[in-house]
Amino acid sequence: MGAMRLLRALLLLTVGLALGCGNPQPRLIAVEPAWAGSDSDVRLTLLGHDFIPATLLDPLSGRRVAQSDGFEARIGKAGQWESLIRLDWLSPVALAASLPSASSQRLPAGPLDVEVTDPRGRTSRLADGFQELGPDRAGPRLALTGPPPDTLVAAGMILRGGFQASDSPPGTLADLGWSHAENGRTVDSARCPVPAGAEHARCTFQLTLGKTLVAGDVVRIVVDAADSSANRSETSLSFVARDRPILFAVSPSSGGTAGGTDIVISGAGFVAGSQAMLDDEPLFPNGGIVVNEHAMSGHAPAHAAGQALLVVHTPLGQAIGTATFTYLSPPTISTITPNRGPAAGGTAVAITGTDFNAGTRIYFGASLDGAAPLVDAFLQSDTAIVGRTPAGSGRTTVWAFDGTLGFSKLQDGFFWSAP
Repeated sequence: MGAMRLLRALLLLTVGLALGCGNPQPRLIAVEPAWAGSDSDVRLTLLGHDFIPATLLDPLSGRRVAQSDGFEARIGKAGQWESLIRLDWLSPVALAASLPSASSQRLPAGPLDVEVTDPRGRTSRLADGFQELGPDRAGPRLALTGPPPDTLVAAGMILRGGFQASDSPPGTLADLGWSHAENGRTVDSARCPVPAGAEHARCTFQLTLGKTLVAGDVVRIVVDAADSSANRSETSLSFVARDRPILFAVSPSSGGTAGGTDIVISGAGFVAGSQAMLDDEPLFPNGGIVVNEHAMSGHAPAHAAGQALLVVHTPLGQAIGTATFTYLSPPTISTITPNRGPAAGGTAVAITGTDFNAGTRIYFGASLDGAAPLVDAFLQSDTAIVGRTPAGSGRTTVWAFDGTLGFSKLQDGFFWSAP
């Protein structure tokens, strides 16, 4: 075995001398990356020309085999140098080498020279080819993207938000997460995934505030991030809780199915952005108008006859409590007896129908606008009204009108005969 090692060395020396006759001169032109911190090992690529390896003639196969262990590289300045390790020959224009963290920490911060020596002892130096940044002491940069700092909060609310983290190269992000505390007690927290080697990352979160929060309690959201050098940063947002909004009542509590009833809602905590809904249909305009924290107003939307549930949604969550609004059908006319009379009017008629009340008015005319009222109208019951016809001519529509509930009509319900 010793003879074989001697033969290998002689062959390597012979081939190296033969190549030396061509006087190849290595030339180092760049280092990638061109800078690094001293907190971790870094793998470097040395770029240049004429990185010619020595070769070994394999006596068994007769082929020449490239040998990269003849290259050496170092990095430093003046009298302070450190050797690069794990040199790999990649091609005549590239070498790979490692700069250990321990070596980096012995080097001065700032621009350093890089040297490559080939197996034949020829050296190329790249002045200021590498920047030693020294230890990374700066934590990642953080920016909260939500919720907005002026968000109003109350018990049971759901808050959604997020943040961005970044680290200056060559540093990378290693960890980021968030936590949520109420009155100094952590309620929940989570860590966010970070892609390997990422310099930038985003994280979103959703949290539900405790149901026992009362006005004056403090809610705090903290976000944090760490880089590959274990530097950590954090930032936070704090909010002062308010009481949950409350719905007391709606007035009036009924109106017509055609909608348009002007209603007022009483309660507490009606802040800007609150909206009132009747069976999921918003009051108009835009869900109602916030008069103050204790009152809202608006017009009821159209709805089928019956009860509708009133709910108030606010930026502080849905108001505690509910109310109902009853939709009533407008009065309707079924028959007029008799259904004809002289043009001069004065015919005594009985009008039957539904939902008649003290506010019901009967009119005769082609349109409700400008129609003539029933003379001496008298409400007998919620299904009967009597009175005398006004003067007119030809066939006409008869209208039942209620200022609150709306109107209905009986087309061609009465005929004025010619005199």
